[in-house]
Amino acid sequence: MPYLATWTNGDAQGRVAPAVHRIRLSDAQELAEAINRRRLLTYQAAQDFSSHVATGKRLREPTFDSAAAPPLDNFRAALAEKILSAPLGTLGGDPATPTAMDWLWPLADGDENKLIIASQAGAGEVSLFDKLNATAGWTDADLLAAASPVRAAHCNELRQAVEWLRRGRWVLPVYLATGLFSPLPDTPWIGELIANNGTQELRTLGMAILRTTDDPPRGLAGATARESCSLAVTADADCQVEVYRCKRTVDFVTDRPTWNEYDPSASAAWAGPGGAGADDAAWIGSVSLTAGVPGCLTGAALAEAVQAMIDGAEQNFLLRRADTGYETIAVAAELTVEFDLDSPPN
Repeated sequence: MPYLATWTNGDAQGRVAPAVHRIRLSDAQELAEAINRRRLLTYQAAQDFSSHVATGKRLREPTFDSAAAPPLDNFRAALAEKILSAPLGTLGGDPATPTAMDWLWPLADGDENKLIIASQAGAGEVSLFDKLNATAGWTDADLLAAASPVRAAHCNELRQAVEWLRRGRWVLPVYLATGLFSPLPDTPWIGELIANNGTQELRTLGMAILRTTDDPPRGLAGATARESCSLAVTADADCQVEVYRCKRTVDFVTDRPTWNEYDPSASAAWAGPGGAGADDAAWIGSVSLTAGVPGCLTGAALAEAVQAMIDGAEQNFLLRRADTGYETIAVAAELTVEFDLDSPPN
């Protein structure tokens, strides 16, 4: 569903109106929920705000501005530093996942899809604070305990920032961890290689880390993939590569698949040898590659595959060489996911 923030206390635009609405515990609770949603989305663990935001707790200035982990980041720092400029490379192998996380301006105006930053904007960028209040920072930049009461403007700016941080572009490596080799159909093979001489084939199978198995998951969840998602494939020789979403659960570490079986320890066979059966894989597209030059797949089929992964399907890709030749070809892949957050919880 399209994103539309839900704030319990406010006017028709979801804003706390001075002299009309008192700032409530629910306002801080909803901001904490919205911040944690975005922390999880950026592969960070959620924070426990209950020491500051819970029944019986007084709403404190440090909650909004000066608190620091441990135990928790204040709301302003969480949004402008830990979410807008989230830490990269926290999961996976080499290169680590994610390699980039950019928030994009979500409104359909002249700035749509420009990069949101916290500092002065350059070409192709918008400044969060310029949009927020035409300054370089938050209103009342330093809130001091027992000296700076939390005002409606402080709450409203955080709500507005949350609402704008809803469209993202994450760049994730695809780890092509294993090979499926028809001449040795019961033996796991080396990944990152493809071959096809017209009789025998070597295919490569790997994964991206769109979301973890934590509960709740870190990474992409509760989001809708955009058709601007892209998969960049690079090969060291000219070739035609077909890309599939692998539907099977695969163990890439201790029980690697073979040409005949996706789960050798359970003697679980592919529906079609090499993982090409309809129950094994869904075709995404093909790309003609020039040696050393990345070729991109994009469009509805890729967005559909990414959406399935966001919604909990296996996060696996299968690549094969569609043309024929004598070479064994090294390949690499990188997935760029563009998405919009779904309707709240915030």
